[in-house]
Amino acid sequence: MRILAVDNTHLLNQVQDRLSALLGVTVGLEALLFGIALIAACAFLIALRRKRLLERDFALRQRRVVLELLNAAVDQRSVMELEFHAEDMHGRLLSGPCSQVGENFLTVDVGLEYSVHSWTGETVEVSFKLAYKGSPAFYRFTSRVITMQPGPRAVSIKLELPLFIQPMQKRNYVRVIPLPSHLLGMGLWSLDPAKPLPLDSTGLGRAAVSYRPGKLTQCSLLNLSAGGMRVAVPQAFLQQFPSELKLQSHILCLLLLRAPDSEQPLPFWLACTVLSLVEDQSDTSVIIVGLKFRAWALSETGSSGIFWFPTGKAGEVSPLASWVLRHQLEQSKLRG
Repeated sequence: MRILAVDNTHLLNQVQDRLSALLGVTVGLEALLFGIALIAACAFLIALRRKRLLERDFALRQRRVVLELLNAAVDQRSVMELEFHAEDMHGRLLSGPCSQVGENFLTVDVGLEYSVHSWTGETVEVSFKLAYKGSPAFYRFTSRVITMQPGPRAVSIKLELPLFIQPMQKRNYVRVIPLPSHLLGMGLWSLDPAKPLPLDSTGLGRAAVSYRPGKLTQCSLLNLSAGGMRVAVPQAFLQQFPSELKLQSHILCLLLLRAPDSEQPLPFWLACTVLSLVEDQSDTSVIIVGLKFRAWALSETGSSGIFWFPTGKAGEVSPLASWVLRHQLEQSKLRG
């Protein structure tokens, strides 16, 4: 501890002398420490502002997807099932079509036999299905009852517009095979589980395996969901990972997707855990790696910083869930 204190004092003295020489005036120790603290505070505020701007951008993207799905439910008169947690419901479900979607609410019409005021303010789980010419798609979200208004033929339940809609299948999440034109690149790195996640991409070096359309195919993306993905890696390239790839290994992935509304890339940083390693039944020289997401970030243009967010309560990457849903809708329209 004494040696460390001496080293720090020596370093401060060197900085102090250098600044004094550059400025032509004597810089006191207190002024030096104040300047260092001011620079650190500015850097923190800039990083905080960037993070807030990212969060706002993610929220706007999610809102567009929510409105698109709910308006499709109105057009198709999709039946919504409402499951309350209130004791007086005794496990019963309310069901009826979604009749209206507003800026901050949606309305579901149910039978007249239900109470009008009992569930105002209650939390409710809502599930519904959208019918496409391909396979049907199922969705689920959590909301809260704003009001219950009786009408001549039904009780209209006004619900808060959800922030996020969760796709449903036999799996936890909808999985899509991205169209080749929407996958712009991918890279995988090994991560040391004993170390924190990298905060800057400049020190990562070259990826262990990479995919670039028409240039490099050391790996391929088999499918993608909000909670994970499956990647095929030829066994010949597995040795390029610094450490042996095994179950529970930590992997860093850079996934470049095409943004739904433009030609611009959407670069996701994904911190993953290896959940499965199996040989491809059709080609035993290829290993299929199952990855589960545990943290994520979106890369900013011109910046090497990585600002990490944890996955959601169900292990989802919310902006990636929005991308998957939009991609699924686009594929359904193409099939139709």
